[in-house]
Amino acid sequence: QERTVPTNQIALSSLAPLPSSVIMTQYYHFNEHVFRSDVKDALLSVEKILEADRRPLLAEEVHHKYENKFQLANGMTNLAIVAQMNVLERLGLTPEIIRQLGDTKTKTTTLRFEASESYEFLKEQTVDVEDPYSTETVTKSSTSIGSSMFNSSSSTIRKVINKVQEFHWTVKTHWEITVFSGTEVEKRITLQSRDASIVVITQSRGALLEKMKIYPALDLNLTWLLKQIDMETRATTFTIDTTKAKTPRRNEQVEEAMGFFCNRMKSWLAQLKRHFTTKLQPIISKTHNPAIPPPSHPERLASQCSAGDLFQPILPLLEETDIKDDGSEDDQPLILDGGDNTDEPQSVSTLALPSGNNNGQDEKLECRLLSGKDTIQLLNEQVQSIDTKLKSLNEVFPASHQMKLFSIAEATVFLLLDHSEHLCVQYQHAIGYLETMLEKQLVAAIGKRVTNDDLEEFVRFHNAKFLTIPPRPFCHAIGRPNRFPYGVLSIESKGDSDNTTPIETMLRPVQMSTPLEVPLNAATTLQLTGNTYLHGWMHQRSERGGTNKSFQLSARARQFSSFMLVIGTMAGPNKLNPKDAIILQNKDEVLIPLLLEEIPSAKEFKDAIESLSPEQQRFAKSFRGMQLESSVFGVAVIQIKPQLEALLGLPEDSLAKEIKLTEDLMELFVEYQVPSDLLSYDDLAGTPASASASEKVDSVRENVKAVLDVIEGTKEKQLEEKTMVADMAIASGVTAMLSPDQQLQMGINRYDIVEEASADINFRSSGALARESKKKKSKARRKAAPSPMPPPPPAGAAPPAPKPVMLSAAIPLAQQNIPAPPTEVAKPLSNAEGKGQSPDSEAFSESDVLPSQAVDFTSIPKKLDSTIEKFDKDSTLRSTKLKTKDTWSRKRQPDLLTKPDTKTLWAKDVKSESNKAYDLLDAISRSGSLPIAYSDLHVVVCVTHCFEKDVMATVVEDNVNPIEKLEMSTLLLGSAIHGATPMELIAEGSDRVRFQSSFPVMLEAEESVDC
Repeated sequence: QERTVPTNQIALSSLAPLPSSVIMTQYYHFNEHVFRSDVKDALLSVEKILEADRRPLLAEEVHHKYENKFQLANGMTNLAIVAQMNVLERLGLTPEIIRQLGDTKTKTTTLRFEASESYEFLKEQTVDVEDPYSTETVTKSSTSIGSSMFNSSSSTIRKVINKVQEFHWTVKTHWEITVFSGTEVEKRITLQSRDASIVVITQSRGALLEKMKIYPALDLNLTWLLKQIDMETRATTFTIDTTKAKTPRRNEQVEEAMGFFCNRMKSWLAQLKRHFTTKLQPIISKTHNPAIPPPSHPERLASQCSAGDLFQPILPLLEETDIKDDGSEDDQPLILDGGDNTDEPQSVSTLALPSGNNNGQDEKLECRLLSGKDTIQLLNEQVQSIDTKLKSLNEVFPASHQMKLFSIAEATVFLLLDHSEHLCVQYQHAIGYLETMLEKQLVAAIGKRVTNDDLEEFVRFHNAKFLTIPPRPFCHAIGRPNRFPYGVLSIESKGDSDNTTPIETMLRPVQMSTPLEVPLNAATTLQLTGNTYLHGWMHQRSERGGTNKSFQLSARARQFSSFMLVIGTMAGPNKLNPKDAIILQNKDEVLIPLLLEEIPSAKEFKDAIESLSPEQQRFAKSFRGMQLESSVFGVAVIQIKPQLEALLGLPEDSLAKEIKLTEDLMELFVEYQVPSDLLSYDDLAGTPASASASEKVDSVRENVKAVLDVIEGTKEKQLEEKTMVADMAIASGVTAMLSPDQQLQMGINRYDIVEEASADINFRSSGALARESKKKKSKARRKAAPSPMPPPPPAGAAPPAPKPVMLSAAIPLAQQNIPAPPTEVAKPLSNAEGKGQSPDSEAFSESDVLPSQAVDFTSIPKKLDSTIEKFDKDSTLRSTKLKTKDTWSRKRQPDLLTKPDTKTLWAKDVKSESNKAYDLLDAISRSGSLPIAYSDLHVVVCVTHCFEKDVMATVVEDNVNPIEKLEMSTLLLGSAIHGATPMELIAEGSDRVRFQSSFPVMLEAEESVDC
């Protein structure tokens, strides 16, 4: 049902104002301490005004309904209008003058203040000024007469008289307050004005150089105020449209009233007061400087003309009554002119609430606003307080002050300005009190003030019951099925307390029909045939009052385990563009901070390009399409040990317990970049049963040992060569005539040569030696004839035993001529093979797996954006792009006997780690020819629900239920992720009915968001 609040009418013929104490810079700010102090004083006066048995209270102390708050806002706004008109009427803006202005509903009405000053040199004179300090000289003498001595003394007082030059000026001041309609300034009507002329004395000729000073005009637009008044009935007409209002405080009508009273009018009043206190007052207090100062300072308007003690009628008061509204005279509209009853005040419409209906239940206490008669009595008290104050000012500023700078005219204007400013602040506090009361009642109902963290915790709990497929924490184990995991991958949120919590995402596995391509460079493209998971992350934040949360991608490896991360963005249905990569092994922990870059909503985008040219619009649309497509975040997890088994020709799980062998293989691939063909098992017979799993592992172990022996032998030989060169140089006596410094410069010191050789060996063994000797060996290879192929074994002969790999210690590893195996064609794995499955993938049924034909990851944000544009009318849901920061953090334990230490990886370190990972990926995939089966791809589509305010402000100020808004956003995202309609995603039937009533437009669309 629509709430209707009757228009409140208050007669203008008995108008009056009120005070305040603190002037706020922001009109929407509510100072509860000042407000309660003012109300406490005002209630004492109210008790005297009303009958003895009447006891109105603040609204929070009276049982009432939500509609009563709208009536309070209506009543207090009308009171503020009447009170301000009381002030303006005493400034000269009477109803008769308003009628002279013409149609105030269609034309603007402006109240203008103008002021000017003129200075004219009058005369120059010299004044004798007595110095306050004087000197006294006492002269003593003695006289003898006969035998008697008589002493006498005399004193002389010397005073200093200073000659001071005085300059007399005639200062004329003028100010006026006028009103005019539209742009008819020449037809303005003067409400108040005064010309004053005084003599100002200075002791410097240059003290007043300006001859004329004209201040800028100060204008106040009264159009809104006069529109709220019906001049025919002389009554206010303000009312709130409750059908469109958010709350009693947050609605168009009250916002306009707050904008006028607490912003424009209060600013205009403050400027006028400053003119009297900071422009006119200094003429006397600072400029006037006679040689003989006056006996006392002139009067000060701010202290003598303060309106702080005037009555304040704008009060949010309610009354409890146990008598039903039976249409008594207090609640009925009063006769317009009082009729024949002269004791009756002028007529106004009632401010009381409609009588309640208890449907036969126990009669409860009802509440009502103050009646029209009570309101008039309060306004009359306000008028009386103004008149009393003005009479007291006549004693302070008598008629003799007419020739002075400040007279009763300035005192009256300043008092009315100060009183009007207090009215603005009082209205600000009274309206703000309604909103504060709502918040306190909500906190009392819940038991605490709900924060954004509380809402997030509730949403986690609520989604578990609300959705048929609830979100899951983004925390996934890395490893083979039914095996202890190698590590954990998670996306975590981090608050102010440094506690981390995994985010929750909507998760759906995706069956890929073609391998995922990861281009490492122009020549190498990885092929991942493992599992793929599509995640939908519903992120929420508040622009005001939210906690400072950060997000990070966390990866942790267990002891004697290793895997790789490849991070990038999806570039198509089966392509991941890598940005960074890193190897994790032996309890490494890497924290990668994530940046959330929000893309403007579809409605914001449309509004922004509406006035652009067609070419500019096409450019913006193309760029936005690129933004949406590149917003899909991808993380690939590659298990190293299973891929080593496939690379070296070993059975599955054959390296599961070969810790030392795995460590050696990692060292050879990462540090020395040894070709995998030198280490793999070669089945020369070509029969699968030629060797057992342990024999194959032993063969690889022998190959690894052979390569390590070659590396060690190369190191020792190069060290011996360097040592021999140093010994020969020392033995030949060449260095006998050289000083030690020269020997060091020439590099022929034996110990330095040996040390240099050791470092050089380490460098050359990793591939540098091959590059150094490339020129020397190239000629020999070109001259050498190709070796003939061995003849095939005779029929029926036993297959020859596999020969150990023999490597020449004289030729560097990179120079060994070993033929490469034939290229293998990548084949996608079926679900039956299950080679990329993570330990928690068994929780999904086949119906949960999204067919690959329906998946184009880069198109999901576009389809989701169009759905958001259709249903999210508030532009609160925005597509979000995930990006990694350039600065990472890694915790590593160098060895088993030391504690882990944390190191910051800067951009150059991240680049170095990525290069190492790419080199290893190139090696274990044979430059992309060998598919990687044991891998997991996590694709993340993120959207952000943006609240303009915190949780309490969203509920209290905007009258919005954030839970329902998040439900709608979650269902929109869930439809895109799971390919289902919103109704299919809601678990309970009662929630379906509730959601359909809250968002009927959304559920009218039968088609689902197709992924």
